[in-house]
Amino acid sequence: MDEVLFGVLAENIGKYLDGVDRRAEHSEELRLLVAAWRALLDLHRPEGRRGSCAGCAAARHRKGGMCSVWRVANAFFVRGG
Repeated sequence: MDEVLFGVLAENIGKYLDGVDRRAEHSEELRLLVAAWRALLDLHRPEGRRGSCAGCAAARHRKGGMCSVWRVANAFFVRGG
């Protein structure tokens, strides 16, 4: 995936999760869920020239594009899936 596009996607997902985290100040379960999503997305951050995901074996076989974790996050947190 293009670094610029990934940066925009990561920023938008981060803003969404920040908003949920702020509204969840009295819900420990929701805060844990936000923390889990952040950790999962960090494990699947694209690396290297090809932008392959280090946490997802399937991404190593694709040429570019997002791994399934980032596709799901995009669908639900950015596009409102």
